[in-house]
Amino acid sequence: MRYSYELKKECVELYKQGKWMEPPEGVTQEAFRKKIRYWVRLVDFHGEEILKHKEQDKKWTAEEKFKWISKVLVGNSYKSVAIEAGISSGQLYNWVNKYKKFWV
Repeated sequence: MRYSYELKKECVELYKQGKWMEPPEGVTQEAFRKKIRYWVRLVDFHGEEILKHKEQDKKWTAEEKFKWISKVLVGNSYKSVAIEAGISSGQLYNWVNKYKKFWV
């Protein structure tokens, strides 16, 4: 499900007030609250602009990818590095696995 910028922003604001927005139909409360906490971490690190939809299929340079891969390789968690990079932890996991297969 793709959430609008406005909805994400409202969820983050409510969370910071100690309140929760009701989950959309078809989404469990647990999953929605987990998503909201993720958005809050993104906003705390990058600001509200990170909640806006980005261009699809951004092309990352090898240097950009290696910057984030190396942070994982030295012991940082996938989740914390992904939040810092503004990408999903799944995307970062794929990059790290490809790096390990090719270079290790």
